[in-house]
Amino acid sequence: MRYIKSFVVIFSLLTLTAYAQEEAKERFPKVGYAKDDGVIVKAGDNVNFENLCVLSKADSVKVIDRRYSWLKILLPKKAFLYISKDYVDLTSDEKGVGIINASNVNIRAGAGTRYSIIGQISKPEKVSVISEDSGWYKIEPPYGSAGWVNSGQIMLTEENEVTAPDKKADSTPIRLNANYPGPKGNLSITNPTKNR
Repeated sequence: MRYIKSFVVIFSLLTLTAYAQEEAKERFPKVGYAKDDGVIVKAGDNVNFENLCVLSKADSVKVIDRRYSWLKILLPKKAFLYISKDYVDLTSDEKGVGIINASNVNIRAGAGTRYSIIGQISKPEKVSVISEDSGWYKIEPPYGSAGWVNSGQIMLTEENEVTAPDKKADSTPIRLNANYPGPKGNLSITNPTKNR
């Protein structure tokens, strides 16, 4: 009988602990602002990954997840990614637009296979091509592409619509939806790896 009571007490404690952990889970998306100039957006969740761009003080970002001391953010337009030229057909009717011609094409942090994979994209999605670099196209980040920022460099807010306090009153606020949509089209986001 004593063993049954002990089992019930232990089971109850484990259930309460699991419930408390679930309740403490952070909810996303959130709006974040760079605390200072020079906030580096990385390709992965540690300092060893490549730099994707640098944020200025009070630049706003949409935070979609957290991993330890790193925040996962949607990449701003100032970030550039790379895709092999072999998998993009430039359109003749739209300057600077390319159409993906294969499935599961890697989007990388730099011009070469040694750079981290940020995600994958499949035909017939379009990408905005900025320039060419040794067989690779430099592109704007497709919707849903994400990078990582050290959480100590970002000020988070919970509100649905916020304008950065240090920006002009006419600056565009970030709007958050209750149910944040995943990547649109054929973009899949992967966990960053150095080589794959």
